[in-house]
Amino acid sequence: MKRLTILAITLLILSFLPKEAKACDSCNFFEYSLLQNRSYFGLFYRHRNFSGYNQYGNTSPQVTTAGLSNAVFENSATNSYTPNARMLSTTIPDHVVMHEPEGTGLYVNKTKMDWETYETVELRGNFMLKNNWNFAFLLPYESNLVYYEKLLDLPNPVQDTTISVKGWGDLTLAADYIHYIYNSKARHIFRPGIAITAPTGQSRRVSDSEQLFDPIIQPGTGSWSLIGRMNYQLFYTKTGANLSFSYKTATEGSQEYQFGNSFNGSAVGFHQFTFQNNWILVPNFGGYFEHSANDTWEGEKQALTGGDVVFAQTGTDLNIKDWTLSFVWQTPLSQNLNGNQILHRDRLSIGIIKSFKL
Repeated sequence: MKRLTILAITLLILSFLPKEAKACDSCNFFEYSLLQNRSYFGLFYRHRNFSGYNQYGNTSPQVTTAGLSNAVFENSATNSYTPNARMLSTTIPDHVVMHEPEGTGLYVNKTKMDWETYETVELRGNFMLKNNWNFAFLLPYESNLVYYEKLLDLPNPVQDTTISVKGWGDLTLAADYIHYIYNSKARHIFRPGIAITAPTGQSRRVSDSEQLFDPIIQPGTGSWSLIGRMNYQLFYTKTGANLSFSYKTATEGSQEYQFGNSFNGSAVGFHQFTFQNNWILVPNFGGYFEHSANDTWEGEKQALTGGDVVFAQTGTDLNIKDWTLSFVWQTPLSQNLNGNQILHRDRLSIGIIKSFKL
């Protein structure tokens, strides 16, 4: 009966999700069974890096400038710039500081010097009730930095453009049902769940010149998101495997921008080593996959968004009594992005967790 309940919950979640799938590197936030039946608070630092392109030079798609406002640039290595922007009406322009100026009448002359970094400091809370129900929250603070060596607003090029945006991201609330199957040597754990991300973050941050930043690099989205999740873990003595899947869909958010739906999954194998009876080291190795559909802005599909990425992943957890230190490193193996987007590079996640019993 319990197995049928789990299957029904999983199918119900998936039935509400669209059939097309923004990348979501924190949709699955499940720690290893070092924390089985335990509640915890955790502080995590995550870092994502981007650089390079499949092609260099002026490769952005041709657009017209009809209905666009005049550009006003500030050439600086540290200040933001104000590009041509879409007209939300015939009289009032909505100036947007773009990180990839698609559809604005500007072009990025893509070079090897361009890069982007996204840093997150995230507070997590996890609360276990009666060994079968798990509730969690995530509250992130985002620091995003984007650099272009050269932009083109012919006939006047703009060089050394740096955009920096910081602020609170959106709050995520999650609930999982946990089902255990035991035999003499193995333990199976199934965790279907659902999460909701609320538009609590700062999604209309402005530059020093009082211009809105691009929705893609805003700390918050200004939208609601629904995430369906499924985790499975197998333990055989001290060796195990963890499979995680999630699917995320979002409503239209700030600045009439809607992030494309996404799917991600990971498969990780691990082994526990015990030292001095109370130190536990858990190295792990596996892979991680992301698929994201195109974003839309004012109802128009954004060609330079979305795609597929496959990462190799390795890490370790170190546990002593009620404390756990977690480390995960990912590096891309292959990526098939829509259009000539900047490429994914390495990712890093470090967390410290204090567990407790309710």
